[in-house]
Parts: sequence; C-alpha cells; structure tokens
Amino acid sequence: MNGGILPMVLLCATLALSLALAPARVGWLGLAAMAAGALLMGLMPLPVGWSAAIFVGLWLSVVVTAVLTYVPRRFADRLMIPAGFNAGAWIGALAAVSDMRGSLLLALSPGLLLIPARRFTLHGYHIVIKVIASWMIAIALLSTFVSLMPTPGYKPDHME
Repeated sequence: MNGGILPMVLLCATLALSLALAPARVGWLGLAAMAAGALLMGLMPLPVGWSAAIFVGLWLSVVVTAVLTYVPRRFADRLMIPAGFNAGAWIGALAAVSDMRGSLLLALSPGLLLIPARRFTLHGYHIVIKVIASWMIAIALLSTFVSLMPTPGYKPDHME
C-alpha cells in the first residue's frame, strides 16, 4: 500500500472530496494550491532516508484532509487552501523521494473528482462525500499502522 503512485492518488482524491463541500472558488483555489505545493516539493532534492517519515506524513495528511468534511463549514472553508497546499507538498515530497516526478501529473489528476463530487453536494447528497471520506480515513490509518508494525504479517516474528 505504500508503494507506487497509489498513496499520492488517494491523498489527491481525498482533497477533491473535501473541496467539493467548499464554495466553488475556494475549491478551485485549493486545487491550484495543491498543484503549487506538489511542484515546489517535487523539485526539491530529498534524501531517500526520509521515505518512511514522508509516508507517515502523507497518510496523516489524508486523515486530516478527510476530517475536514466533518468540520463545520465556516471553519473548514478557511482551511481548504492551506489543506490543498499541504496535500500537494506531501505528494511532491513522495514523488521526489521515490523518483516518480514524471508521474506527478498523473497523481494530481484525481483532483478533477471535484467536478462530480461537487454535483453530489449541490443536489444535497453530502453524506456520499462523508462516507467516502470515512473510507479514506480507514485506508490511511490501516496503511500507517501496518507499515509501522515491526512484523506486518509477511515477515517472520519471534513466535515462529
């Protein structure tokens, strides 16, 4: 779960879901902030030794971004642009560490989920966005805890 482009795609999709609940202008500015953050961090030379910390930061960012769907709108709308930059920074950092800068555009493309997710919210189906955000929280927490376990199930442990 911590390999390839999937963590970046899930963070981008989670941000798009959160931005769908914000006003349209804030949503598009949040996507622009994500792209700017990804570009800035993607161009920085980061040591490979930071990859574990970057994965944990990325997955925690997925959790925080998904939680924004449950925060009252008057507070969450002010946090959407910084949340977009934060998501982009983690996506760019992971792309830089894992030498996947070329696939950065592909990783940012789930941001376009903002368009259909916004249609759900305009028709009053906010619950759909919140349920999918809950799934994103579960995926992120499971990925984080499995990667932090000393014996995640595919390595022999002291009991064998």
